[in-house]
This record gives sequence, structure tokens and C-alpha cells, in this order.
Amino acid sequence: MNTINDYLNGLLASQDLAPEEEKLLQNHKKEVTDFLREEFGADPVIKYAGSHEKGTMIKDNYDLDIVCYFPSSDSRSLKEIRDDVTNHLSKKYTLEHKKSAERITSLAANTAPNGYHIDVVPGRFIEQSSDVFIHVAYGDKERMQTNLKTHIETIANSGCVPIIRLVKIWAHRNNINIKTFVLELFVVETLSGCHTKNDFKESFLKVIEAIKDKFGSLQLVDPANTNNVVSRVIEPSEKNIIIQSAENTFNKINGQDNLGNWKGIFCDTSNGALFNLLLKQSSSPLRISNQDSSSKGFSPQKPWGTDLC
Repeated sequence: MNTINDYLNGLLASQDLAPEEEKLLQNHKKEVTDFLREEFGADPVIKYAGSHEKGTMIKDNYDLDIVCYFPSSDSRSLKEIRDDVTNHLSKKYTLEHKKSAERITSLAANTAPNGYHIDVVPGRFIEQSSDVFIHVAYGDKERMQTNLKTHIETIANSGCVPIIRLVKIWAHRNNINIKTFVLELFVVETLSGCHTKNDFKESFLKVIEAIKDKFGSLQLVDPANTNNVVSRVIEPSEKNIIIQSAENTFNKINGQDNLGNWKGIFCDTSNGALFNLLLKQSSSPLRISNQDSSSKGFSPQKPWGTDLC
């Protein structure tokens, strides 16, 4: 008999990147790295960051994060460093300016999800430290001190990576917008001291319950710098939507061993039932994901969202 944990294990396996998708990331990373090297020489440290290095990447929705950190001896201001990186990247790529990153959107990516992009984060090392300062384009501060290595180690060594990936799948398939690093830290905080992290069913349910009960008030800090309260990046209105979505999900699966209910909260329509329900209730044409549909079937897109999944 297919148990809930069997299903969740299979769902995670279906979210591993195929070799051609991993090759796409490597090729794009090399392309951007080679370009930056041509422009700036050997000075900046350029490397993978984000979910790729933490192990939390999912096939449904992935992108690539690259840091471009200049040495502490660079006398330019952080804004000057960022502007310089931006000006060079704009020679070749279409950019979207983010709070602390330049987002490359003009990438050839036939095997990647919709919205695939690369975020390049410029920064400068702090003298005699692996910490960096990065420029912040808007908000209360113009710079932020942090540490990429600390971020990666905190998440990758937490024992929570599979649950983080499951929560990311749930959020993506239900059109729930939550910053990845906030999500990762919240899962790690929720499961801190938990000895049953390998029980995916119980751990996932515990995280969903914590989101509905605690997400609105919990303060999450950057493990590399406690002055950075990362949970502040989520607006109260966004928190309310996330909390309501978690409450809906919790009510559907709490105390339930019905596999169909669990598939439903992940918008898994591989058995056809939810697909038919969505088709009847929507007057819009059904959008079919451009991802490989093996193991997960169709992925409902907006405007359906959480209420129907």
C-alpha cells in the first residue's frame, strides 16, 4: 500500500533536476562567470549561492543565484561597485533591478520553468573576514552585512532540507508567495530539536501547523548577523495570506491518512480527479506546466490558487 510517506518521498524524487536541467545551470553559471571575468579580471569571487548550494532546489520552480564579491581592498563605495556590475551586465543582458541583486532575465532556457532567471549579488568582503557588505537599493539601510557560507551551512546541515523542499513545493503549487530564505529559516526554527525529521508526514504537518499559528509573530534573524531581521521583508498582508493558506491545508490533512487529501494539498492531479474539478470550475483555459509531468501530473496555475488545491 502506498503510504503518505511513500508519496512524499516520491514527490521529492520527482523534484530532482534532470541532468539536462543541471547542465543548463552549469552552462549559464559559466557563461555569466566568464563574462564577469572578462570585465573585471580575477579580483571578484564568483560562485553559486542560494538553493542550489543549500540543496533546497525544486524542479517546479528554480533559478540561479551567483555572488560577485570584490576584495576588501576595493576602495569604491558599495553603490559604486553595484553600479559598475550593473553597467557591465547590461551590455549583454536584460536586467531587472532587485533590492540587493541584478536579475538577468534574457536567458535561453528551454528546459527551465517559467520565470527562470539568474540573480547576481554584488558585494565587498570585510577586511580579515569572510563576511561581506552588500548594497541595499531601498529600505532603512543602504548596506547589509552577511555571510554566504553561514547561510549555506545553516540550511544544508540542519537536517531539514527534505521538509524545506516539500514546503517549497506546497507554496509554489498553491501560488503562495514567500521568500525562500524566510521559508528555510522558519522550517529550521520549527523543527529545531525535533528527532523525527525523517518522518516527512509528521514534520510537514508540524511546519504547516506552525505557519498557521506562529508565522505572523515569529521574528527570524539572519544567522550570519542578528541585526538583520529577515522576517521583516514580508508585509503583514502577505503574512495573512500565507497563514490562511496554511490553515486551509492543515484542516485538510490533520489526522488524515487519506492519500487523496494529501495529493490535493500539493495540487497533484495525476489521478485526474482534481484536474476535472478545476476544469469544471474555471472559465479560463487550463494552463499546463511546461515541466516534465511524470509523478506530479498537471500543476494548476492562477487564478485557482489555494482554495481549489
